[in-house]
Amino acid sequence: MANPNSDGQVGLGIIGVGGFGAGMAEKIHQSEKLRLLACYDISAEMAEKAAEKYGCVAASSLEELVSQAEIEGVVVVTPNFAHREHVVAAARAGKHVFVDKPIANEIEDAYAMIDACGEAGVFLAVGHNFRRFGSQRKLKELIDEGVPGTIVAVEANFSHAGGMGLTPQQWRYYADKAPALPLIQLGVHCADTLQHVVGPIAEVSSFMGHAAIPADNLDVTATLLRFENGTIGYLGSNYATPAVHYVNIYGTKANLYSGFGSQLRVLRSDRTEEVIHGPNVDDRLEELEDFGECIRMGKRPEVDGEVGIRNLAVVLAALKSSQEGRPVKLEELLAR
Repeated sequence: MANPNSDGQVGLGIIGVGGFGAGMAEKIHQSEKLRLLACYDISAEMAEKAAEKYGCVAASSLEELVSQAEIEGVVVVTPNFAHREHVVAAARAGKHVFVDKPIANEIEDAYAMIDACGEAGVFLAVGHNFRRFGSQRKLKELIDEGVPGTIVAVEANFSHAGGMGLTPQQWRYYADKAPALPLIQLGVHCADTLQHVVGPIAEVSSFMGHAAIPADNLDVTATLLRFENGTIGYLGSNYATPAVHYVNIYGTKANLYSGFGSQLRVLRSDRTEEVIHGPNVDDRLEELEDFGECIRMGKRPEVDGEVGIRNLAVVLAALKSSQEGRPVKLEELLAR
């Protein structure tokens, strides 16, 4: 696609400017490489406010936004269950698409999005920004260098109390709109990081329950993982406690402990400890600028639809395992 912006910035549109979408619009605005040309939100008032703040057009409909010739890529930051409609509309209009995690709520929807982008000759990027934390980048670097030796086990957890304030007016309140609530909203980030640094997850066994939140939805999950390379792991996520985030790797030569930010702790087999810092990264800005670079350079997104659907499969396989009381292989869900 030719660059219609004379200043060289990549022209973007955004669908969804409330909540997390507002922060993504701000990151686009901050970037010297990107330019926000139009926004659309189901709330016309929100769209108008964003348009005034960022000097862009407030589209009155989804069709109006995706039809604008100057827009080269569309950023979708809407509820999970709406992703398919918005991604497919953008793809059919010839726009490259960035969709925030999770790629969708259902495997069928994720495949439909991937297929629509493939048929239109555009790419699909998925917003798993946690792998971009400095600590997670350093984690992968150390693993690739062999620092932990043979990886014996892994464990990860991303939780916070976001579920405690849910009301019936919010889509996350409902299990059909946010299945396996904490795992699909939070823990899916850890699923992405673990598969990125260790390898594909093959099978899961999970327990899920409702302990504290006001919504009639799950709020606590505990999932055992078996990776294709034989590594065993644990992934926890809840929506009712003070915030926690860690990804830990246990190896024969060293243990690696990582979390938010750039810091990573190494505990070696000789009992010496070392704190290592990865790069300081604005993870959301980086993933959006990477999206712009993919448009300009024609390169493949780091987190594409195939990566996104495998992360989703971890969540849905865990939910199926909890419901049916048995281990579930990801291929059960991923097979077309």
